[in-house]
Amino acid sequence: MIKNFIKNNEFVKNLVTLISGTAIAQIIAVLFQLIVRRIYTPADFGAFAVYMSLVGIVATVVTLRYELAIVLPKKDKTAANVFFLSIIINFLFSLLLFIAVLIFKDKLVSFLNFPADYSYWLFFVPLSVFLFSLYQSINYWLIRKKAYKSSSINKIVRRSAEGSVQASFGYLKVPFGLVIGDFVGNIANNISGFYQILKNKFKFSYINKTELIYVLKRYKEFPKYNTFPALFNSISLLLPIILINKFYSQTLTGYFDLSRVVLAMPLALITTSLSQVLLQHISEKKNKHDSIKKYILNISVILFITALIGVTVFSLWSVNIFSFVFGENWIMSGEFTKILIFSYAIKFIVSPLSVIFTSLERIKIGSIWQFFYFCLIISLLFFRSFDILIFLKIYVIIDLIAYSVYFLLILFVSNQYEKSLKNK
Repeated sequence: MIKNFIKNNEFVKNLVTLISGTAIAQIIAVLFQLIVRRIYTPADFGAFAVYMSLVGIVATVVTLRYELAIVLPKKDKTAANVFFLSIIINFLFSLLLFIAVLIFKDKLVSFLNFPADYSYWLFFVPLSVFLFSLYQSINYWLIRKKAYKSSSINKIVRRSAEGSVQASFGYLKVPFGLVIGDFVGNIANNISGFYQILKNKFKFSYINKTELIYVLKRYKEFPKYNTFPALFNSISLLLPIILINKFYSQTLTGYFDLSRVVLAMPLALITTSLSQVLLQHISEKKNKHDSIKKYILNISVILFITALIGVTVFSLWSVNIFSFVFGENWIMSGEFTKILIFSYAIKFIVSPLSVIFTSLERIKIGSIWQFFYFCLIISLLFFRSFDILIFLKIYVIIDLIAYSVYFLLILFVSNQYEKSLKNK
């Protein structure tokens, strides 16, 4: 019965396909984490967390958000030109970033309180940014073509390559194994990704100068109204890592990073997969002028119940879980998790639904919230002298307020769309 339901419901079928592949990738990642967390020190992971935060922040804007528009055009030819445009912009900005790192590396090390022994890692940031953003463009093409199995395969390839290199280099006592593993994982991800989009009707013959200029102008709202707000949002999500490293210590940053990695797994497994399917599904419904109300309400209820289970488990047993799984050295991560679980629970509920702003082309409203959230997170600068546990509690309160407002905005935009259908 369940099998027939999945087969007959395209939305559920796509979601199950993507989640299944993501689950395998996450299992691979977890298995390698069990190894590398016993090889590298919390300080190593603290430096790596800051490195990945820099990559994550910059990668958000190097395409000027044009990759989001790949899903929207009715014709593949138009979408292919959006795809190529995003790659051109990505390359140019990544090149500028490399020049900036060459010139300002020492100042950046001082500003971030980045450990001197790891300072050469910063030269890898521009390349990691380019490769990460390149794959985001590839993945949006796969979402457009509903090629969720292909997307899942890419995740498995990435995690396998990344974990293998990090574990091997760690065993050989190579100090930059974490960064090299990430780099190799990105390379493998993109090679696999290009193979998959060519299988899914991408043609380089679609690309021409006239179409590139057309899509540059047609989707100008994405860079105009989404680039800086997306940057603010990315900073908001990753700034706590940088602040903990700057105000407290590299070791505490490592503890925070493990807590964040574990809590982010459900986000990567379910909410990211769900948001990708929702983006394509709602965009398709919008083009057909169909209702989306039922999907939004049903998904919200399911996510809330799932998040409640997660809050209960980690509130009661997180310290025991971290001690047993990762070793006694990581007990502090369990203490952090007891606090942070509330933040990740509300993100688990709200984040996948936020694709409504893109699907319904209501970028401005989403952008206003992103700036609002950025302002709230920046206020953490005023709590630098507090104990680390109190600092984390304040961070969680900020997240609960911000994402509650976000959810209300999602309902508002959805209701406006439903009203517009009735007026047609």
